[in-house]
Amino acid sequence: MSQVFEFSTVAELENLKKVRSFINNSGNTLGVNGETLGDLCLVVDEAVTNIILHGYEGQDGTIDIQLSREGDSVVISICDKAKSFDAKKVDSPHLDTSLADREFGGMGVFLIRKIADEAEFLALPGGGNELRLLKRNAFSHKH
Repeated sequence: MSQVFEFSTVAELENLKKVRSFINNSGNTLGVNGETLGDLCLVVDEAVTNIILHGYEGQDGTIDIQLSREGDSVVISICDKAKSFDAKKVDSPHLDTSLADREFGGMGVFLIRKIADEAEFLALPGGGNELRLLKRNAFSHKH
């Protein structure tokens, strides 16, 4: 039976530190390697920030996170009750343009897809969203 770690928080930027601590602590308990754990903290931080700023848009709300192991992968599920989000409608950032000429933002979904081996954006029945992230080869192998 695999361990599932769960965390819920109010959707406020001040709680990002608690979210990162949850990812670090539960990842360490499962034995996730350091490089993968750093990637997961970055991608979850980005996703939760996007939910707070763009999903809830300053309104009250909650964010529920689950972290578990599936074989040699870590799976993270991030759920909210914010307005529905369609990742397909988000343009990729224009990486061939200089930073000064780029529009602000637009890197979040790109970053999430680049770092995670799988990133699934799902609409939840009854409203809200789920972001399911999977990172393969997440565990240090004992020789």
